Amino acid sequence: MIAPAPPWHARQWDGSWLVIPDLHGHAARLDAALQQAARHPASRLAFLGDLIDDSPRRREARKAGTMPGTPDDSRQILATVRALHGSGRAEVLLGNHEVMAMASVLDDHRPLMDVWWRVGGREAAASYGWKGKGEAGELAEDLRWLRGHGRLWLSVGPPGAEVLLSHATRPTPSRYLSGQNRAADLTPSAVNDEVVWHPLGLESDNGARLRTLPLLPDGFSASLHGHMETPDLWILLDTQGRPAHQLDLHPGQRRLALMHVDSQGKLTPQVVRVP
Repeated sequence: MIAPAPPWHARQWDGSWLVIPDLHGHAARLDAALQQAARHPASRLAFLGDLIDDSPRRREARKAGTMPGTPDDSRQILATVRALHGSGRAEVLLGNHEVMAMASVLDDHRPLMDVWWRVGGREAAASYGWKGKGEAGELAEDLRWLRGHGRLWLSVGPPGAEVLLSHATRPTPSRYLSGQNRAADLTPSAVNDEVVWHPLGLESDNGARLRTLPLLPDGFSASLHGHMETPDLWILLDTQGRPAHQLDLHPGQRRLALMHVDSQGKLTPQVVRVP
């Protein structure tokens, strides 16, 4: 069970943010994040996408060949995140797992449905009691909410020291300036949209400088991302030396890497244990 977040009002906000990476349908990860958020009651929260499915429990069950389709915690997580968003405390980014789920359930995209079902969609759907056929009920309603409220990227921090948040790689500067950062603005083939799908650097060492990493717009100091599991906090650099921080620690680490961004744009990593 996920502990309820305390009531929150916009007047509490001091301009800071606590950035939370991939939860993957695992309530213990969200509980760990909210316990840390309680230490920052004046901060807003930003979720980096992949809230749902592909939980560590799903991986363990399939590896052992037992209990496929066991419900994960996706439904509880979305209920909690929706409440946080409704209070004004949280913003939500879309990850590739949300994009797969929306296309599969809302658009009946059967080829993508086959992929989503294999990588955790079956367990996420089971958390709603949906077996992949017929009306999807509350699952469809939650996915419509994500489609309407989720963003492809978000900027936080003060002018001149802004920090760009996105699930996978950065939007190009021209795409960022277009302001088209909603689900409706995904590239025509959503499965190829780099902002939700393209990893920062699959085989790059910590600290590597990458020509493939889009540059940040003027006035930005860094970017924060989920999506690409790493054994520890990873920093990759663009050709101008500005860092992209990778926060998605491998679930086998049983740790969650959060990033606090204060009102001046200062970044402070905060790594917490996940039971």
